Parts: sequence; structure tokens; C-alpha cells
Amino acid sequence: MHCWKTINLEKQFGHSRVMLLSFIVMMMVFTIIYVPVNLILSEDLYDTHFYLFLAGMLMIYPLHKVLHVVPILSYINKIKYKVTRQLFCIPIVSFRVGEPISKNRFVLALVFPFFTINTVLLAGCVLMPHYSHYFTILTAYHTGICTIDFLYAKCLLYSPRDAMIEENEDGYEILNLQRGTI
Repeated sequence: MHCWKTINLEKQFGHSRVMLLSFIVMMMVFTIIYVPVNLILSEDLYDTHFYLFLAGMLMIYPLHKVLHVVPILSYINKIKYKVTRQLFCIPIVSFRVGEPISKNRFVLALVFPFFTINTVLLAGCVLMPHYSHYFTILTAYHTGICTIDFLYAKCLLYSPRDAMIEENEDGYEILNLQRGTI
């Protein structure tokens, strides 16, 4: 196998641009979802249970990280995690698998939290229309978190079909099986 390409969004775009893009996506998703939901589910909005909304805001990121691991549970013995702090108090959890993973499984691991959490949040929006504003904010927030995952998935879509993905300190390496070199 040889390295076909290395992907590191921080080096390619810069941390500020990635965060700005994430914020823009978050605001667009809120606008796109909130307006139709309020037109379709025209109910009075309640502001009770705000503490549950705050708890949801705090729980989305750890749940998102745990759901990344679900599609790659067969590699559980090879997974290492690291917790770092940003801005003195915000814990950032990162998982790394010690061996290459197939491209399809890796893409599934990237997008799995998006489909799982956002489906639950949108169902909550429909089932509890009085709190639809809370659910749309949480959906937009989570989609903003998922923006980075989708950027990585987009980069992987153009890689060779049988590629393997390996994580390292510099990002992700796309490994390609060398076939019959001349």
C-alpha cells in the first residue's frame, strides 16, 4: 500500500475558516428548518424546560463522538482516545484507530452521528411541536458540528474505491493498494 493523499482540514483551510464554515452551515440549517416547521406545526411555543435544552446542548458533542465509534466497533481493541482541553475548560475528545479502515466503513463512521442524532431531534420537533424551537436549534448546532465530518467525507469520495483510511497526527492518510506496477 502507498499513501495516495493526506487530508488535514486544519492545514488546508485553517482552523478559523473551518469554524466559520461550521457556523455558517449552522445558521443556514436553523433558518431552513425553523421556518417550515413553524409554518407546518403552527403551535404556541413554550420556554419551559430550558434546563433540558441546555443539557441537550452539553450532551450532543459527547454523544456525537460516541456514535462515531458505533460503525467501527469491530476495531474496539485498536481504538485509542485522547482528551484535550481548548479554551481552558472545553474538553475535546478524539478517537484514533490503530490500523487502516476501509473507505466505506470510515465514511459510514463519519456520517453516522449526523443521521442518528438529527433524526431523533427532528422526530422530537414533530412529536413535541411546542418545543420545536429547541429541537431546531439543537439540530442546527449538531449539523454545525457535523460540517467537519462532511468535509472529510467529501474528500474521501474522490479516493480510489478500494482505499484504506489510516489516522495519524497529521490527519487522515488515504492508502491505495498498488496493483501491478511496471
